[in-house]
Amino acid sequence: MLIPPFTMLLALLPLIGYLILIGGIRASGRALITTGPRDVAAIGIAVSGLVAVGPVELFFPAPAASMFGPWVWFAIAAFYFLCLTLIAITSTPKLVVYGRSADQVFPALLAAAQHLDPAATGDASGLRIMMPTIKVQLRIDGQSGADSAQILAFEPNLTSQFWYQLQAHLRVELPKQPVPRNLGGVSMLIGAGCLIGLLLWHSSGREELVVEGFRKWLWR
Repeated sequence: MLIPPFTMLLALLPLIGYLILIGGIRASGRALITTGPRDVAAIGIAVSGLVAVGPVELFFPAPAASMFGPWVWFAIAAFYFLCLTLIAITSTPKLVVYGRSADQVFPALLAAAQHLDPAATGDASGLRIMMPTIKVQLRIDGQSGADSAQILAFEPNLTSQFWYQLQAHLRVELPKQPVPRNLGGVSMLIGAGCLIGLLLWHSSGREELVVEGFRKWLWR
């Protein structure tokens, strides 16, 4: 059975937007530095379309929809984003860097750490940063060959102010490091292009089904 055009459109559009954004940043040679909660929130938004056509359809509150009509979707969206917010704010505090490998992040992170603690030192082999004055140890995690990395702390109780200050200094220091051009984001852009082509092929000449699908999805 073919998937209805509107269902496919709803499922894939947020994911396509995420792939274009992250893939474009990685392919351009720039770096994106974000916090762990924001990264979780971005991924949650990227898969929101898949959630809408999957679990939401499976557990859709039909009695509430018959009473409140389309307004029930505002309640469902609010519930989803409240759950996503809870997951984001309770996730492990960290910084996430797209467009740089763990080895490429290390020199910039050491320079950023020295802004907060001039006595900071680093272990390049272990990708660790020691900040003895403020008693903080950082580590960089990342898969070999991947142009993304995570910066975590061994101490679990660091304040959000520390992470924002470290992020601000890292944004200044990271562009100073010479980085060879990589094609890590090209695959994401190709994937987004393939999904866009699939949507266009699946919806071409069936625009009336897209509109009808939207009406049926909105009004239950």
